[in-house]
Amino acid sequence: MIGFAVVVGEALASQAVTARAALYGFMTGFLLLAASMILNDYFDREIDKINAPTRPLAAGIVKPAEAISFAVIVASLGMFFAENLGALPLLIAVTSIVIMILYNARVKKLGLIGNALVSTNVAIPFIFGGFAVGSPTWPLGIFALLAFLSSLGREIVKGIVDVAGDNARGVKTVAATKGNDGAAKLGAILFLSAVALSVLPLILGLVSVYYIPLVVICDVGFLLTAYSIKNDPSTRNAKRSKNFVLVWMTFGLLAFVFGAI
Repeated sequence: MIGFAVVVGEALASQAVTARAALYGFMTGFLLLAASMILNDYFDREIDKINAPTRPLAAGIVKPAEAISFAVIVASLGMFFAENLGALPLLIAVTSIVIMILYNARVKKLGLIGNALVSTNVAIPFIFGGFAVGSPTWPLGIFALLAFLSSLGREIVKGIVDVAGDNARGVKTVAATKGNDGAAKLGAILFLSAVALSVLPLILGLVSVYYIPLVVICDVGFLLTAYSIKNDPSTRNAKRSKNFVLVWMTFGLLAFVFGAI
């Protein structure tokens, strides 16, 4: 999804995206997200022994040193593709990596601030895509904000699923500090905010009519998820909801793609 988000950012910023820019942009987003996931598993390996004991690091299938080596290799490949897109895209990629390391190593325990850092990295690919084609435009900020809001809502709801392990390690998520109800309410508000903001590209004429069918599916999905998690903030429903949010985000991403046509 992050790789495609970069390509969407390129398409929104330029009417003529070369195959090279699309490929290099996709690979940058794809590889840097992969590195982030690896580091997340590395730093969360003790928490995962409680929350997700079957994950390779938590289960002892993969050694910590092996994970770090793989993360460095993957991140280096991502930086190679970013560097070939120009100095500014490379700087944005480096910023993304710094955010990724900061979150995993230090900020995650702060809860909501950590969630915001993760969501910032979900929003950055749109901006990166604009700079990758040398034509960043302010409307990209709207799409980046949409990605940020929906991702932040998901991260907060995800905290309900992970509350047992987070409590054991002192991670102050909204669910850990305000309870499941508090996390569910804030997550629902963020989903609703994303839905409200999704009409702005249409109002401003930033997208074509092809944006409408897919964004309707996305918005209805977010509305149903917001209603569901608010009325049932259980761990089981939170796990189900966070998975559905990825589906709605995919439809939102596709809406941006077709809206750029």
